[in-house]
Amino acid sequence: MPVYIVTVSGEIPLRSHRTRPRFYKRLLSNLVDAVERSGGRVLGARLLEAKILVETDVDVLEALSRVFGVHRAGEVAVHEFKSLRDLAEWAGREARGLVSGRRFAVRVKRSGVHDFTSLDVAREVGAVLKPYSAGVDLENPEVTVEIEVRGGRAYLYKRVVEGPGGLPTGVEGRALVLFSGGFDSPVAAWLTAKRGVEVDFLHFTLGSPRATYLAFKVARELSLRWLYGYRPRFMVVDFRRVVGEVASKVEWRMRQVALRALMYQAASRVAEKEGFDAIVTGESLGQASSQTLRNLEAVEAVAKPVKPVLRPLAGLDKEEIIALSRRIGLYELSSKVPEACAIAPSRVETRATPVEVERELAKLSQGLLDEAVSKMAVHDVLSTKPEYVIPSSDLEIDFIPEGALIVDARGWRGVEDGAIPGSIPLSKLDLEKPSVDRVVVVVCDTGSISQVVAGMLRERGFKAFSLRDGLKYWRREAVRG
Repeated sequence: MPVYIVTVSGEIPLRSHRTRPRFYKRLLSNLVDAVERSGGRVLGARLLEAKILVETDVDVLEALSRVFGVHRAGEVAVHEFKSLRDLAEWAGREARGLVSGRRFAVRVKRSGVHDFTSLDVAREVGAVLKPYSAGVDLENPEVTVEIEVRGGRAYLYKRVVEGPGGLPTGVEGRALVLFSGGFDSPVAAWLTAKRGVEVDFLHFTLGSPRATYLAFKVARELSLRWLYGYRPRFMVVDFRRVVGEVASKVEWRMRQVALRALMYQAASRVAEKEGFDAIVTGESLGQASSQTLRNLEAVEAVAKPVKPVLRPLAGLDKEEIIALSRRIGLYELSSKVPEACAIAPSRVETRATPVEVERELAKLSQGLLDEAVSKMAVHDVLSTKPEYVIPSSDLEIDFIPEGALIVDARGWRGVEDGAIPGSIPLSKLDLEKPSVDRVVVVVCDTGSISQVVAGMLRERGFKAFSLRDGLKYWRREAVRG
């Protein structure tokens, strides 16, 4: 039965005596969630001053080390000792493999009343371990044997993993993150969650649904790896009609700024309706022309968000953001998310004024934003498959989601005649048993027949799409999600 000692972030013990219990309670709840998501059960847990002892039925060290509010987590061996000699001999048996052939040091922390000191324990254990090692080195050891003595029990650390620190997710309220899935917004979400905030994701579909699909995969990975204690949501607002109007009606140099203001306004409405405490963006000051200080000032002045706008990346450059993306395990997925095409043909405004932004927004159709927000789709990140966030209004898609059932609507000719590997002919699809847990993508040579077939399958209950431009597109592009 694995036993772990979780050292809490240094900020938590410094909280007032009235606030501290709430932080510990939430941290423990998040730790339990981390264990259960890893397929285990918490068999016991108790507070040891600024540490939490957790007993489980499976190895969950990595999961515990990814819970915000954790300074570090260590798997420990536990022993109820009868004497100092008994303690030293037990520690020798547990740690001889750790020090074998290496220089070592023993560090001891002790609490309670004993007839020996921490230094006595270190000396006795060191003497037992020395024959198995390359010698004692207190200045520059290759391995450190850590022991905690609490009352009549000793805890010897076998493995230790550093945690992210911060505050337990949930103690500082809820925030809505404007989420594209690229490098910036996931890191902004992570940094916000690290400060004790539950984050949900607001994604705007600006073009191909492939970007929405890939953004959801990033949000899902972020949630599975780091966001414990609640169920994050992924909210999708189809902004393609909004983008179309901005591109056709707004002066070209103001388009990027106007689109950003519209996103702020949409986020503000969602935040107010859903009861969020803040809005979070992945903006880094000056990183893009639309993110200059003057433009951000103008956007906020016009959008008038009802909640505070947090920008965790404001002072970071791109290299720092990418380094964080790698550190938190999202770089590979984020690198696959396509950047939205710029809607301005050349240099955009970098010093917009509120008057200019308001003038351009006035050119758009009334009710445009309300209509987009009213049709927002909400997905549970932990239980939704990525392919199910593709807007149902799209009959055609320009990619094949991972795990999709590919149905060839042509006369069956086989792989040697250009069929997509793994696809099946339409004749082999059971039309009376719609798949409820798998997306169907229909293909043909040009994408025309497949549209008709996909529409027919939808009428029969399938979640079906047609591959745009068919096998011509497949042969030309790497379209698999």
